[in-house]
Amino acid sequence: MPDKINRYLVSGHSFNRAELRAFSLEKISTLGTLSWEREIWSFILKWLSPEKTVEVMTSGSTGKPKSIELLKSNMAESAKTTITFFDLKPMDSALLCLPVKYIAGKMMIVRALVGGLDLQFVEPTSRPDLSDFEEIDFAAMTPMQVVNLVRDNAAIQDLEKIKKLILGGSALPSGLERRLQEFDTEIWQTYGMTETITHIAVRKVNGKNRSEWYQTLQSIQIDKGENDRLQISYPKIGIDKLLTNDVAEFNGNDQFKILGRIDSVVNSGGVKLFPELIEKKIEGLFENAFYLAGIPDKLFGERLVLVVEGQEPGEGEKLKILDKLEAKLDGFEVPKEIFFRKKLKRTENGKLIRDTDF
Repeated sequence: MPDKINRYLVSGHSFNRAELRAFSLEKISTLGTLSWEREIWSFILKWLSPEKTVEVMTSGSTGKPKSIELLKSNMAESAKTTITFFDLKPMDSALLCLPVKYIAGKMMIVRALVGGLDLQFVEPTSRPDLSDFEEIDFAAMTPMQVVNLVRDNAAIQDLEKIKKLILGGSALPSGLERRLQEFDTEIWQTYGMTETITHIAVRKVNGKNRSEWYQTLQSIQIDKGENDRLQISYPKIGIDKLLTNDVAEFNGNDQFKILGRIDSVVNSGGVKLFPELIEKKIEGLFENAFYLAGIPDKLFGERLVLVVEGQEPGEGEKLKILDKLEAKLDGFEVPKEIFFRKKLKRTENGKLIRDTDF
């Protein structure tokens, strides 16, 4: 990629730095500009300002969302790493359909501005409308957005307009992963967090080189930390031995799998149970959202329970559910109790919160 970009592309229009600043100011001050569009122009303006940092919010999936400051130079370095890995070239189109409030949306803009990509955008809904596009070189979505696209026969063709697609923000359901084998779009699942300025590793979901293992991107090192937790070093952005909350399995060659979060592991009678892995085994049993979690138990220390969104069924239906669980799970993996809640708690950006306050 070029060392320095002198022209910026937004929706097919070319700007120099001064022109893009002026245009962004105009869009922000125009009454007809929609609020989600105003957020895009506001961030572009902030990126082009002399300030050296950007304030971002963490997702809040493991606690209260918090504000942190990121160096623009580190964000640019992360963007270059992604651009290099996916072999993106100046004038390639980059689709933004994620909220700019969070780091994933901000970084799509940064990649476009740093790499000379043509930034295209649509409203960041749960089912992005791609009908106006003929072809998209690169895009980022959440698994839920893709679920909604593949459920809609009219939108399936829209998904196929994308050449390269990265998915992040939440776990990828195994049913969706099987469905994605039908598409020619090159699809990757990403691993990362706000503190690492989005992804530091990717795994190919479909097609050639499909893998169950995440592969680190260039200049990023991983190691096994305390309690088998993933530890990340990314010297180019000043990260040294960052200990994550994710328990990982390693196979060398800078590859890893995530078994679950250290704060969600259930220790039941000395047996460590990873709710995220067990949940994959029972996908499809419930129409509504669900999760597994541990609650205190006098005998075993913790016991595994299942929490399902929806009205509580009768005892007969509960027994049928238990039979289905026992058919798919091994011994200790079978939840000892099932709770039903009308509405499960979620973070602002839609991630389930594993609440155990019953």
